[in-house]
Amino acid sequence: MPGPRQPTDLVKANGRKHLSQAEEDERRDREVHVPPPDKAQPPRWLLKKFHREFSEIGEILRQAGLYTELDRDVLGQFLVARDRWLRADKLASAAIRDKDEKLAKEWTGVQASYFKQCRQCAEVMGLSISSRCRLVVPEVLANAAKEVDETDEFTRALRARQARAMGE
Repeated sequence: MPGPRQPTDLVKANGRKHLSQAEEDERRDREVHVPPPDKAQPPRWLLKKFHREFSEIGEILRQAGLYTELDRDVLGQFLVARDRWLRADKLASAAIRDKDEKLAKEWTGVQASYFKQCRQCAEVMGLSISSRCRLVVPEVLANAAKEVDETDEFTRALRARQARAMGE
């Protein structure tokens, strides 16, 4: 059974498969590209106290090419889960200080649940180093509309050499 379809840039970077220019253009035309927004806008449901932090993290992700409008809810969920985890952590710490084992056990369970939600959102968004290493984010290239001038250095040198050989 084949694996999930990989972006054209990743297939080219792996070097295991040669694609002709026509195959590459056709493949790029079938890929879905979501343009990055001009600004990270928080979702309407997100409480106002999270808006500043949402904008800060969203802007960092946007500049790194890891954020689109489709990611608004996940980033908002991350902030809410993190806030709830912090509150549960304070209550668990207070119960431990008061030597109330039953209450401490309840709050550490709640704390673990919110931590798991927070971690899942962070991994999806690429907010940890290990999740960024697993993310495959190809560079945005013009689909099938390459101009002749958009060649690499080797091709330019080869064309110059061929032109000199034809002139001799």
